[in-house]
Amino acid sequence: MSAQLKKELVFYGQYHSDAINKLIHAVCVPVLLWTGMAMLAPVQITTLQLGDVSCDVTVTHVATLVYILYYIYLYPAVGLITLPVLAAMCHGAIQFWKCDCENKMLWLAGIHVVSWILQFIGHGVFEGRRPALTDSLVQAILTAPFFVFFEYCFFIGLFTDLHHEVQREIFKAHTRKTRIKGKGTGFKTRFCTSASSSILIEYTYSFVSVSFML
Repeated sequence: MSAQLKKELVFYGQYHSDAINKLIHAVCVPVLLWTGMAMLAPVQITTLQLGDVSCDVTVTHVATLVYILYYIYLYPAVGLITLPVLAAMCHGAIQFWKCDCENKMLWLAGIHVVSWILQFIGHGVFEGRRPALTDSLVQAILTAPFFVFFEYCFFIGLFTDLHHEVQREIFKAHTRKTRIKGKGTGFKTRFCTSASSSILIEYTYSFVSVSFML
């Protein structure tokens, strides 16, 4: 594993150390990814003709391919695990538009927005820290699903040594941050006290900017 990827894992872990917030992300990030795929599925790029068989290529196909190749490039072991999962999500997103359901786009947009809001609540109320997208938009949009896949792998006991190493680095980072700020545990308490009243104002711009990018 490259030093840069390990650094990114530690960066992600610093924003996702609370158990409830991690659970929210474990559910909402895949939902965000799939609803984003589904919303882009009607956007056709071209049609491939293979003999008598034709295949419509959509933005969802291209985006899925980019995700798969990028994840394999970042860490082949996990990237190959994500390949069938992302392929299945892509297929499901395409097939969704063939089902007998009214207001499909409205449903997708609603679920997408609710998933973003739940993540903001997870950070503001439980984590006591702003979402990573406020510091790294690319990390939030492109690599966040990859790190959630890592979390699933860690949960089932894969890559144990890496998990322990990342956790140690996260602990060191939190310790340094606490020492520098000199706020100790009071920081989270003070943040959470005001989170319920400020979360919508503080995150509105970020939310509007990215809510339909997935």
